Amino acid sequence: MTPPQKKQRTNDPPPSHQSTEMDPAVARRLLVEGATVVLLGVPAGTQVGVDVTSWNVGEQFMGVKMIPPGLHFVYYSAVNVTDRSTAPRTGFFHNFGRGEMVVRRWDQSIEDVVDDVADEDKVKMKQDIKNIDKHLGVYPYHSWKKWISLSNHVSDATLLRLEPRTKKICSVADLVPDEAGSVPDQPPSGDTDPRLPAMSARPGTSITYTSLVTSKYPEGSTPAEITRHSLDGTFQLSAFVGSLEKLYGDQVSTSMSDQDSVREVLAEIQFAFLCFLVGTNYDSFEQWKKLVVMMCSCDDGLVKYQGLFLDFITVLFFQMKEVPSDFFVDIVSSDNFLSSSLNSLFSTVKNSPEVNQQLKEKAKKFEANVTKKFGWDFSAELTEDGPVVVENSDE
Repeated sequence: MTPPQKKQRTNDPPPSHQSTEMDPAVARRLLVEGATVVLLGVPAGTQVGVDVTSWNVGEQFMGVKMIPPGLHFVYYSAVNVTDRSTAPRTGFFHNFGRGEMVVRRWDQSIEDVVDDVADEDKVKMKQDIKNIDKHLGVYPYHSWKKWISLSNHVSDATLLRLEPRTKKICSVADLVPDEAGSVPDQPPSGDTDPRLPAMSARPGTSITYTSLVTSKYPEGSTPAEITRHSLDGTFQLSAFVGSLEKLYGDQVSTSMSDQDSVREVLAEIQFAFLCFLVGTNYDSFEQWKKLVVMMCSCDDGLVKYQGLFLDFITVLFFQMKEVPSDFFVDIVSSDNFLSSSLNSLFSTVKNSPEVNQQLKEKAKKFEANVTKKFGWDFSAELTEDGPVVVENSDE
């Protein structure tokens, strides 16, 4: 499955030559407070992007300036200028400070950006910013609000928890022979050729997503409790929040220990979506899918975590704006998980007397928005994937 990508405009000039419509007052402020990312030695034609906008850069390109302070995602792909083929995408998150200059260097031998520029060279570049400025493109400020709506829950603590040790998000896994002889977390397949070596991701390159409990009910549950939990994903959600509370509670770092574990659920949903949408990382789509299905299957959780669900609908609303109307039909034509998941969420919110009016109204507006965009009908009763009912034994 190929994740959605922004339409590539291979004939566009590099960002340093593009016109940028920006309020003069905002421009003056960003000239002082805006951050800069300098990418040394990037070959002409390379695809470079910041957040949701990318370009194929020219020979004079050295980076991007006037980046609003805060979290951003910088990414790149080598391009074969002869046949216009593009290499897999790689990127990194960075929380830019006011006026900060981040400097990286393109290593042609590995076609990747490396962080090995000496500190004294970085100081010299910052002092020589007037000469470098003409080689810097301007951050596409018109897309900043969109980026904020997709990333506002992701914090430094989120990055510390989820990022690979390499700090790089790659669209394809860096596989190496698995010394243990099997691929972790991957069941054996009948299609696997036994003559091929077992492969696994290179240590430190995988995103460390939070695992969801596989069981939908607590150990020792009665048949009636198993039936109830099988209808309600709240146990999974509570276990997920509990694992985050334990993780953050064990941390010494203030940025980690002060985190709101419930809000970090939204942060992981946003992080996974961005790594999929912009970083084209398929494992991130799978994590996003699992989290969305979990959230949409909750019943008691709609009351227990009311604030979380109010914000979850907002998060999902902005995420749905970034995918084409036929996207989910194309990639999961045999099982449209999002349509069925949202149908479950909307039905539960609508029919539960304990859900407060604010959440009911928000869900109703979101349902109308999704119906208009995707053409999905949520008026029919749920008929597929019926509830799991456990009968008492006749012992």
